[in-house]
Amino acid sequence: MSQSNLPPPTFNLCSDAWITVERSDGNLETLNILQALLEAHHIRALFEPSPLMVVAIHRLLVAILQDSLRPQTAADLIAVWRNGQFPAEPLQTFVAQYVNRFDLFSEDAPFLQSADLPLKPAKGNKVKPAAYLFLEQPAGTAVTHYTHAYDKQQQFCSHCAAKGLLAIPAFASSGGAGIKPSINGVPPIYVLPGGETLFASLAASLTLPEYEPPSLEPDQRENDTPWWRRHPPIVAKKGIVKQVGYLYGLTFPARRVRLHPIPGRAPCTRCGQITPWHVATMVYEMGESRPKKDVSQWQDPFVAYRKPKKDKDPPTPVRPIEGRSVWREFTSLFLPTDKAYRPNILNQLEEEEEVRNSMPYGPDETIPFRTVGLRTDGKMKTFEWQESGFAVPPRLLTDLDSAGKIEQGIEFATQCNRIIKSTFRQYFGGDGKTKRLESVVSQMNTHYWQELGHVFHNHVQQYTSQSDPNTLFQGWLKQVLQQAQTVFEEAINTLPDDGATLRRRIEAINHCRAKLRSYHNKNYPQEETA
Repeated sequence: MSQSNLPPPTFNLCSDAWITVERSDGNLETLNILQALLEAHHIRALFEPSPLMVVAIHRLLVAILQDSLRPQTAADLIAVWRNGQFPAEPLQTFVAQYVNRFDLFSEDAPFLQSADLPLKPAKGNKVKPAAYLFLEQPAGTAVTHYTHAYDKQQQFCSHCAAKGLLAIPAFASSGGAGIKPSINGVPPIYVLPGGETLFASLAASLTLPEYEPPSLEPDQRENDTPWWRRHPPIVAKKGIVKQVGYLYGLTFPARRVRLHPIPGRAPCTRCGQITPWHVATMVYEMGESRPKKDVSQWQDPFVAYRKPKKDKDPPTPVRPIEGRSVWREFTSLFLPTDKAYRPNILNQLEEEEEVRNSMPYGPDETIPFRTVGLRTDGKMKTFEWQESGFAVPPRLLTDLDSAGKIEQGIEFATQCNRIIKSTFRQYFGGDGKTKRLESVVSQMNTHYWQELGHVFHNHVQQYTSQSDPNTLFQGWLKQVLQQAQTVFEEAINTLPDDGATLRRRIEAINHCRAKLRSYHNKNYPQEETA
């Protein structure tokens, strides 16, 4: 059949399967939006090689649930948990009303795309490879950053094209002159509630109005327009948006896009699937952004924020930092602290006791969370994604004393790391500005935080309702001191075995041990460490 005789291109996210999930028995299955939500209590989790796509799909499903269920009070959330699954009627009503807004290749209302752009490349359009949708795929000048491939040779199935579009609201970053990031600015670390099922993860992600971004006045919440209620479905090039509601923000069109569908006659270069329609090119340019001044702060419920040093400055999202393991941000991400604003989804768990008690977690059962971040240079370069899992005892959400001990413990580990690095440089760093053996220092630093990370995850889970925070804290201090001394000695033992170096090795080890002990005894003298 010639291309001119093909039926019009279509791929509808509500009725066509594209979300890969892991069933409770471990089998994988691909579902559409309605199936994924109605069967969420039988699904273990979303399954995606890229955690960026897990975040993107999770946020879409949350937006649909928020819009269709409209929880207003704690009783509404409690009813969801007690029901054990999402109610079918409001979801079926939602799909019946908005199904036409989820067609990827619709002529007049394409999903997350600007309808004023043509479905086929037109004269004057600045056509780009579809690889620009995926931060982990080579595109433009990023050809050699990830894999050795040419972006013009890549084409993507309808499943992957949809996921690439969904990643824009959460992860679109700066991309050169005039290309601004999405609503959260430089991509932050997202905190997603987990659970034994997809239902538990999504239900724990539903928010009450008081925990949503306060960017719309209460009497304007009805004007909160997610993509499927946007009329007309057009994205203004370099448009500035001052008023942004919660659902609008979850589907924020930071890029003005129009996919160009072609028949899918070859495997997708991302996942290997063949769907009736693929995408190789598109229009991809700056879409909407928020002004930097004179607007209310849009604080994402799944993002933690550092408090500003000056009251007039806005808080800044907690973002991935080179060389910093995510667990070192545990205080900002999960604990009640005066140094940061943790995600509002956690504040809701703390403050809505009845909701927390209705969740399938006992007082000593840890609550699972998943963190996903994308590390960039704040401009055009993308370096890596970071993904971690945390099991957080409910006590740490509310107990200020326990939270304080965790915070002090991480600071103690930071200071011990500085001691071992400064001691190494003191004995083996060379004179003046010469930095001898810096590679050994770097490896020592990496090894220290990696090994301590394993200890930390186990340590945090011990904060049950019956445990003594002071005893746990003292145990943590001992483990940190032991780990610091161990990695220091391992690093020292990699140095040459000549006589002069051997002597300095012994001196450095003894000096390091003394400095670590002195710092501990000075700051935490209540108990000697053996």
